[in-house]
Amino acid sequence: MTGLRVRRTPRYRLMALVVLVVAAIAGVAAAEAGRAYLHLIDSEWLGERVMDTLARVRSVEDWSSVLPLRPDQDYAWIEGSGAPVRIAHALGESGSPTANTLAAMRRSYEAGLRLFEVDLILDRGELRCQHDPGPPSGKAQTGCTFDALLAALPADAWLVLDIKTDFASTGQRIVDRLKSPADARRVVFQLYRPEDFARFDAWQQQAALPGPIVTAYLAHRRLDHVALHAARAGVRVLTVPIHRLPALSTRPVGLEVMVHPVHDCVSWDVATRAKVNGVYALASLRCVIPVGVGTS
Repeated sequence: MTGLRVRRTPRYRLMALVVLVVAAIAGVAAAEAGRAYLHLIDSEWLGERVMDTLARVRSVEDWSSVLPLRPDQDYAWIEGSGAPVRIAHALGESGSPTANTLAAMRRSYEAGLRLFEVDLILDRGELRCQHDPGPPSGKAQTGCTFDALLAALPADAWLVLDIKTDFASTGQRIVDRLKSPADARRVVFQLYRPEDFARFDAWQQQAALPGPIVTAYLAHRRLDHVALHAARAGVRVLTVPIHRLPALSTRPVGLEVMVHPVHDCVSWDVATRAKVNGVYALASLRCVIPVGVGTS
């Protein structure tokens, strides 16, 4: 694990809290670097308790409110995917001009990946492969739409959807575009907020969607809270931003943990030493699992 390494005793927790209060009074949190450093302290020393307290005060983000999904969720998409599971981030070429393109997916498939994460936006009724809303530019103009992507998806592969526009309307549009149960079973939704569970449950009544992922990159509650209630609701996969991984101290039985992004061997080493189950990675990434380190 990277970052600060301390024994999490009550004394150190008290010291960490004092540091956070002093820093906040001094206005350090106003700067981006200051916010990052404060979150590092909160994650490493306090298990995100400060962030969790602020979230409870400022919002109604309560993962304990989610109702369980239907029993026997279909997680065939994760079975037999290796250890750790590799999900092609932005179709395998995140950060490059060819991210979120059909060509990137083809290259990732040739590299052996079978799970393809794609950014999707809904724009004037069209579902486009694009990271941010707005007019398409560069490689985004090459015709990667949800329909084209699904048509080009090999029979032994799945799409993992990262919805970048309104979750309810974009998700409904995706469900409406699924023409058969076979297509639906190859589309894995990611849920971002507690209220997404009810919407997803309604979509599963319309289409044979497989079991979803809960991703914590928009969550402001502590990771242990999110993990506990995701597992209680019947979700088997939790995705965690790699910089928040130190705060995850509880892994409910049956819950598999993925991290993102993993774009270099340093982050690969962090992920594998933490014994995560999978990574959102570049298809071109080639790293060695450290000696004596396995996945759980």
